[in-house]
Amino acid sequence: MKLYKTSEKLISENYPYGFRLKTTKTDYIEFKKSHGFRSCSVTVNPKTGRINNPKKSTYYNIMVLGKDENNHTKSMTFDFYGDDGVDKVINFMKVKENFDLFTPEQIEYIYMQFLVHIKADIQAQVIYCGSDFKDLKPLFNNGITLIVKGIKDKGTVNYFDQISFDWEKINSFKVEDYQPFKVTSYSV
Repeated sequence: MKLYKTSEKLISENYPYGFRLKTTKTDYIEFKKSHGFRSCSVTVNPKTGRINNPKKSTYYNIMVLGKDENNHTKSMTFDFYGDDGVDKVINFMKVKENFDLFTPEQIEYIYMQFLVHIKADIQAQVIYCGSDFKDLKPLFNNGITLIVKGIKDKGTVNYFDQISFDWEKINSFKVEDYQPFKVTSYSV
């Protein structure tokens, strides 16, 4: 799939409109710093020549548009949920061509979301898995430092190729059979 910059609009000619009509469809990414990314598409009514109301998806942490081998527009989304989600974001963003698809403001937003999710993961592992923060801190320190540098640099520098987390070691600090919601005593 060929990916396009988030600022580009992808125009598809001869897009089906009903059973027999064809029209022009424009796909683009909408970005709001308070919400994230979402895909939008708008068509032209071939009967009147007027632009229809845009159709908009839900917001995602990261989204890019691309065209597949059949020249169909597709969206690619990423999130930071779980070890696999974090690794997918890192592996996607560390590629220079992928990093360059975004504006500096969008990169800064991605770094901010990354920091929020990593901190939430650490806190969740301490609260719900019984891990000790002192054990986890050194395993996350380098990654968090690089993420903060990315935020301070206003999204102009790619630190994703230097960020990595040893999930096997991080997960080894989870307490087996830990039950944070288990009631151990009753009061009358």
